[in-house]
Amino acid sequence: MSASYETYERYGCEEEAKDCDQKQKLSPKPDHETQPKWIAEIGLVDPRRLGKPKRYRYRIAIVAKKGTREWLKQFEAKPENEPGRYAIPANELPKFNNEYVISISIAKRGTD
Repeated sequence: MSASYETYERYGCEEEAKDCDQKQKLSPKPDHETQPKWIAEIGLVDPRRLGKPKRYRYRIAIVAKKGTREWLKQFEAKPENEPGRYAIPANELPKFNNEYVISISIAKRGTD
């Protein structure tokens, strides 16, 4: 029996994480409204390799409807060497939030 949902993750700063948790949707970063929102299948991203630790201190877990992966595949950035990582364009973010996201939760990561 397969799950009726799919899970993804994103890493971000405290402000972004709390905003996602409160609104239960992914939001563009201030002053980055036209930039894509990167998410990945669970376990494919090592947050220690993303950049400044304080910018990626929080894990944002996204529970999405079954079938989300099929929709996301059109945004898979480098399927040949980074499979399972998706760059959702800013103009597609409302569709992702409204049609696919079931819930969002956050967790603070430990020190690296």
